Amino acid sequence: MISEPMVAVRRLGRHSGVRFVVVGGLSLATNTGALYLLHGVLKMWLPAAAVLSFVIAFGVNFGLNRMWTFDSDGALFGHLWRYLALVLVNLCLNAVLVPGLTALGLPYLLSQVIVTTVLSALNYVVSRLWIFT
Repeated sequence: MISEPMVAVRRLGRHSGVRFVVVGGLSLATNTGALYLLHGVLKMWLPAAAVLSFVIAFGVNFGLNRMWTFDSDGALFGHLWRYLALVLVNLCLNAVLVPGLTALGLPYLLSQVIVTTVLSALNYVVSRLWIFT
């Protein structure tokens, strides 16, 4: 017999929001690990290693969110273009909001955490309602 807490954990693991957070963590680990491997071990030029590790993590994030988080089997290129648009919007917002919050007196790392948290929540909604429909 399965205990009530285990049933709750199983239900929680089926929720796309939880999966979205897990995929985000895996993407962060992939980006960091690839950067370490490319720059730290293979001695690749840091800007190139940073871009390549981002691209690798992008692929992991897109693929896992498409297949696992949102269980989507729609048009791949339609999803990809919408996802790329979201990434571009995130980049622009991050470039404006982090310095903006920092100019208001917040420490830059706290500004980054706040912006990342808010954008992640918005990204979940956009992904669920627009990208992977």
